[in-house]
Amino acid sequence: MEVLLMTATIDAGTTRFVEIKSQQERLFEYLCSLIAWIKLTNIKTIIFCENSNTSYDFGLITEFAKNEGKVLEVLVFDGNQEAHQYGKGYGEGKIIEYAINHSKNLNNDVDFYKITGRIFVQNFNMVRQAHAGIPNVFQKPLSAIKIENVNLFKGFIFSIQYFIGYLLFIKARGWRGPYNPFANVSTVFYKSNVGFFKKHLINSYKKVNDKKLYTLECAYYYDLLPTNFSSFLNDYQLVGRSGASGMLINGLDYTDDIKSLAQSFI
Repeated sequence: MEVLLMTATIDAGTTRFVEIKSQQERLFEYLCSLIAWIKLTNIKTIIFCENSNTSYDFGLITEFAKNEGKVLEVLVFDGNQEAHQYGKGYGEGKIIEYAINHSKNLNNDVDFYKITGRIFVQNFNMVRQAHAGIPNVFQKPLSAIKIENVNLFKGFIFSIQYFIGYLLFIKARGWRGPYNPFANVSTVFYKSNVGFFKKHLINSYKKVNDKKLYTLECAYYYDLLPTNFSSFLNDYQLVGRSGASGMLINGLDYTDDIKSLAQSFI
């Protein structure tokens, strides 16, 4: 059995390195993503887990999923406080831990595709078919993510700021630091077996500390090194905006009809 797990934080609060702060804007983009996953993919079960204890009523979108022949399980809990201190990766890891421990659709025999909640994979059906029978699939991010050309300058500034932070970090710790923050795997989209994840990755987020540039991407990289996993066999096309930079990924946005439908659910 394969399911989709979507991570979400509608109220990001003071979480570091989050460009999109507006709760209304974030909710709208989550709804766009949900609609796209429900209407445009062959995945039958979707788990949407939100960690800022939102009061939004998901009744309409749940009914919409049912009418489309899909199961939408919504989990909401209050678990984003530590992310304000340690970073968004800490919050995301806690979401996945909560979903695995509380979802009725995630047991050890289930394989799940994880997606950052406001993002859609345009060619998901093809990706899923290519990786049928492969339980654990991860990817280095730069092979899959391209920044929209019109925002190259903003992306360049973002990269420079991150690199300066890295230089300050290694200067403070010396050049023989315990890890390389540029050695990482993408946490935006991957596939994992629940049993595998519980054994190797469920506690990785507890090591995350953005102030020390130890991200969830780094934690996953090092915790995956001794394991057996596959890389994606083909590229995946991401739709939506990066929460960290605020820029479109691959220059692809949701269509007007999806946006209109999402707006009707607010």
